[in-house]
Formats: sequence, structure tokens, C-alpha cells
Amino acid sequence: MELSVQRLGQLKSFGLAALVLSCGAAIAVLQQHRLETIQNADTLTPEIVTRQANVEKNNIELWEKFPAFGFDNLLGNWAFLRFLQYFGDSEARAIGDYRLSADFFDVVVEHDPWFTESYFYLSGSSSLFAGTPERTVEILEKGLAEMTPLQPDGSQFLWRMKAIDEHLFLGDIDNAIKSYLTAAEWAGYHDDMKSRDAASRSRETAAFLIRDPRSVRAQVTAWVTLLSNSRDNVTRQRAINELEKLGVELRINDNGSVTYSIPEEVLNAEKEALNIQE
Repeated sequence: MELSVQRLGQLKSFGLAALVLSCGAAIAVLQQHRLETIQNADTLTPEIVTRQANVEKNNIELWEKFPAFGFDNLLGNWAFLRFLQYFGDSEARAIGDYRLSADFFDVVVEHDPWFTESYFYLSGSSSLFAGTPERTVEILEKGLAEMTPLQPDGSQFLWRMKAIDEHLFLGDIDNAIKSYLTAAEWAGYHDDMKSRDAASRSRETAAFLIRDPRSVRAQVTAWVTLLSNSRDNVTRQRAINELEKLGVELRINDNGSVTYSIPEEVLNAEKEALNIQE
């Protein structure tokens, strides 16, 4: 029996997909073997940590270019598992940095935007540890564009996540207010206590920001937390620059701990905006 042209085309496409998947799997295995070889070194050094990061970066670039052929969820899950191993290697992160966090986040969202559980780990690492809140917000926007208030489960909480980064790290108050209000709107579609609480807190925060768009104390707390958690000079300097722009006086002690003070004139300006009488 002769095969139809359509059937031959389907078989050809399937064969090509299988070939590409096999090649991709082989490359991934080789990269994993290379990474394990590096990780099995007796003592971690900055050079070894840099080589590890380069292998992970190559993996990420492969995942970005590799056609998934309908297996996007699996690829997203695999990238997330690799991120957990990367983030959880506290010894390597103490020597190196967390700069690949946003790259992992982007790959996961690109392949599986409905994987809402991953957002809570990846966004925090990207903003708080890697010091890249701008990329966090961009990636959140990309994921939220694929969601509705009802699907997937947990989507109502991601707008609040975006609002917090815009508010605390970026000082983008206009967009933060919009995101808080959208978070409240989406949470309003749900009847559970957690969603009701998120809706209430989001509306309250939006109202507060409308009243006091400066919100200096909240931004200072966010950037000081980032400065305390940072492991690389780029992230630390970013936090220092942002704090200085807010008018904060910093002192970094010999042991690396941070003490700071907010000048009275900065606090008075905020109180004046709130009409606070002491």
C-alpha cells in the first residue's frame, strides 16, 4: 500500500522532531556531565564557580533556542529544577553571584507561563538576590499576558508580586498603583480567604500610594535588604546607588554589615506629604 503524501509529510516531520530532540538531549547530557565534573572538584574556587556559571549559561542559551515540539512544560520544569540546584548551592553562590536568576526565570516563563509556583522562587531570586527587578517585572508582564483572573490557579497573586517590585525596588509608583488595583480586581474573582486578604491589602496599598507616592521608608527597607543579601559587587553597588538617590546615609562596616540612617529632612518631607502631626 502506498503512503499518502500527507502521511509521508507527517512521518518526515515526526522523524525530524525526534532527531532534533535526540541531538538536544545528547547536548544536555554532555553539558550536565561537564557540570558534574566541575562540581566534583574537592575545593570550590572563584575560577571553578565561574566555569560552573558558564556551563549553566550555555544550558540556558540552549533551552532558549531549542524547539520544544510540544514538550514546553517539560522543558520549563527542567529549567526550574536546574535553577533550584543553582540557587541552592549556597557555597558557590557565596563565592559567585545570583546573576543567572532572571535568565532561568525567562526560560521557565517562555516555555510554561502557567507554572505559577515557580514565579515565587524565581522572582525573589531575580529581584532580591540578583538585583535585577527591572527584568523581573518584564518577565512577570510576559507571563501575566498569558493568564486570566481565573486561569491558572494562583494568577491573582502575581499582579501583587509585580506591584511590590515596582513599588519597593523601582519606585515606579504609577505602575505599582495600577498593578495593586489589578491584583485586587483579579483576587475579587475568588472566594477563598487568601484571595480576599490579598484583595483587601492590595486596595489599601494602592490607596496609601495615591496619598503618599514617595513611600521612602518602604523603598529604603527593600534596597537595604538587597544590599545585605548581595554577593557580587555589581548588585551591591546598584543597591548603594539607589539608597543614595533616596537620600540615605550609609555606613558599611568592616564585617560587611550595613548601618544606615534617613536624614530628618527626608522624613519630614514624607510626613508633610502625609500631613502627619507629631
